[in-house]
Amino acid sequence: MSLAGTFYKMHSFQGKQSPSTRLEAELYDAEIIGEVPREINGYLYRVGGDRFYPTLEDDVIINGDGLFSLLRFEDGHVDFKSRYVRTPRLLAEMEARRRLYGKYRNKYTDDPEAPQVDRDNTGNTYAHWHAGRLFALREDSHPYMIDPETLDTRDQWDFNGKLKSISVCAHPKLDPVTGEWWGFGLFADGSYIEPVMALQVADKDGNLIREEVFKSPFPGLSHDFAVTREHVIFDIMPLTVDEERMKRGGDFYNYDPSKPSAWGIMRRDGTVDDIRWFHLPNTFSGHIMNAFTEGDKVYVDATISPGNGFPFFPTTIGELTAVEDGIAQITRLEFDLSEDGAAPKQYAVPGSVGEMPRNDGRFQMDRYRWGYFRHDRGLASLDWDNRQVHVHELPPGVVAQEPMFVPRSADAPEGDGWLLSMVNYMAENRAEVWVLDAKNIQADPLARVLLPYRQSFSFHGSFVPLDQVSNAVRS
Repeated sequence: MSLAGTFYKMHSFQGKQSPSTRLEAELYDAEIIGEVPREINGYLYRVGGDRFYPTLEDDVIINGDGLFSLLRFEDGHVDFKSRYVRTPRLLAEMEARRRLYGKYRNKYTDDPEAPQVDRDNTGNTYAHWHAGRLFALREDSHPYMIDPETLDTRDQWDFNGKLKSISVCAHPKLDPVTGEWWGFGLFADGSYIEPVMALQVADKDGNLIREEVFKSPFPGLSHDFAVTREHVIFDIMPLTVDEERMKRGGDFYNYDPSKPSAWGIMRRDGTVDDIRWFHLPNTFSGHIMNAFTEGDKVYVDATISPGNGFPFFPTTIGELTAVEDGIAQITRLEFDLSEDGAAPKQYAVPGSVGEMPRNDGRFQMDRYRWGYFRHDRGLASLDWDNRQVHVHELPPGVVAQEPMFVPRSADAPEGDGWLLSMVNYMAENRAEVWVLDAKNIQADPLARVLLPYRQSFSFHGSFVPLDQVSNAVRS
């Protein structure tokens, strides 16, 4: 399934486009079928796109206002809360009581009366925790700080004024050994003509310690990236930007089928001047599960499709992408740095059609065994030792969101724990949060947390233990 296919299932039913949720809700002590393991004590944070002022014309889900939610697990009980990220764009539209801002990242489609605010930062892509702070991330902007208990929106975060880039990526990588936040900025200087990017690293205390600027091969999409113990991997997809097209009312991105994707690899202890670029035709990646280095070889495990994985954006020749071209499969890319100009080998995992890949975060940046993803038929685990995929299949009309792994304890073996996932019952207009045994994913859920109202699609989230939230930074 393509990423767009996942979104379509979540936001439509029986061919009808569903409305935005437009609901901020709070539920104390949710009803539970089964029993939530008492070892699960923490907050599951999630965020996605949900237009507070939707319109009847077509719009892409990634243009939605950030709808942030939390599920608080404690001693077998679960509470729920959701709040919109109070961005200048949302506040301006609430003041006007109507939609003011137009297409995704295209200011030329805004209402002429729209106030001149940061219209693109919706904070809708990743609920990210680092150094005692909770953030709402979106890749074209600075993060918003979110109160971890009330979900109130605080100020934007620029690492105490040290950040020069105007953007911070929505897929940061947390180093489980050093506690560092590794990220990058796309179109870091605000220009879409020169493809300027910036490597960004913050230490375990949230201090910015690196910001290095470089140019990518072309101005394309860079949604996710990868970090290993020894290397950083940047990937540029052929969804290209053309401001003249935007001035004519077109989309921010169009897919250019004539361009290969570009993959840049540098050593962590080097500089951006050392980046080596590899060009891969017919290789589009939406998300990355993990990556690791062994000797001269760098392995990147990603969702790979042969064509446009974001087919809600048309091609540069005005056509829509064929459905089969956007179908993604979990694939291991093998880059051999000892061979100049060698194309990486690709090993697609049989039976792994799906998206939203995750792993046990304690094993990020190293060789690992277990991965998890939203499978075309439900929720899946992947055993990399034997490349076996196990699927918890869902009935028609029931759709799962991104799975989140929670270890049984801080020192539990890899994969020993649970998967948490929001599951939507489309016909019944309600949702549940399922708790699955990660080592026995095909078994019935250990618990089903009932949420008696519709939940919109959330993109990405984080699980944070209770004690970390209790000790959160309050300013």
